[in-house]
Amino acid sequence: MTRNQNIVALENELARLTKLVYYDELTGILNRRGFLEEAEKQFRGISFGKTPLERRVGIQIPLSIVYIDLDDFKKINDSFGHDAGDLALQNVAVVLREQLRASDVFARWGGEEFVVALVGASAESARIAAEKIRQGIESREMKFEGKNFHVTASFGIKAYQKEKSLTGIIASADKAMYSAKRLGKNRVVIFDGK
Repeated sequence: MTRNQNIVALENELARLTKLVYYDELTGILNRRGFLEEAEKQFRGISFGKTPLERRVGIQIPLSIVYIDLDDFKKINDSFGHDAGDLALQNVAVVLREQLRASDVFARWGGEEFVVALVGASAESARIAAEKIRQGIESREMKFEGKNFHVTASFGIKAYQKEKSLTGIIASADKAMYSAKRLGKNRVVIFDGK
């Protein structure tokens, strides 16, 4: 093997390992680690990276986190099997790809949970985006072994308000998602401070 072939082989192996570390194997989108790394860059850019002009005129770039949890996911696995559950997760990833901008960062957070970072989006803008995603998930019909099924999801939103950490914003969005569950599921709730 020539030196150039060795370099190409090493580059290919590095790309493969990077994908294993930062991407969810099932859905093909970022995993928790990949999301935290990418979204942290955005968070640092808006929270610590103000230029002198931005400080002088008080410009603040908005950032909102959307936390998504599929409703009654265990019932899908119990009724149709885990392969149907996998299909549902893959379809949610497709909806996220269809509905979000190239600049948005989104990931499978774990299990049946997903998280999205929307740079430049206020809480209201994030609510509008989340509602489109919610409708996209709800209207997507899936078929598994001759049976049709649908899934729904509950959404929580938290807009950046000078929090010290990205994980704090995510935790608040998660709390808002639990409020959506308590209110009947399949809805979008903006964090209210509680």
